[in-house]
Amino acid sequence: MLSRLYHYADITYVGGGFGDDGLHNILEAAVYGKPVFFGPVYDRHYEAVDMEAAGGAVSVQNALELEAKLNELWNDAVLLNQRGEAAKSYVYRNAGATEHILSYIYKNRLLTS
Repeated sequence: MLSRLYHYADITYVGGGFGDDGLHNILEAAVYGKPVFFGPVYDRHYEAVDMEAAGGAVSVQNALELEAKLNELWNDAVLLNQRGEAAKSYVYRNAGATEHILSYIYKNRLLTS
């Protein structure tokens, strides 16, 4: 249900980035063209690293930094739009993983006994 609610947001925050359990799925929000915020523990999640480098995601260290970054986006519609488009573009540029993996499995005959 949460994955569909992201559609109605202007800016999204995805949990799990402040603990040891790991960052939750940032692609669910990004596919709707929403900037994604998360905590500082995300280095094991390549999509978070890549999306942050692309400008579609922002990692924050604490609540004060989150507030400052949110205010920055709320006060700059152009930046808000750019970050949202960067997030959405990242998702669509990297689509097709299932087809790639299945092709590899069939090509290397990994399903045969």
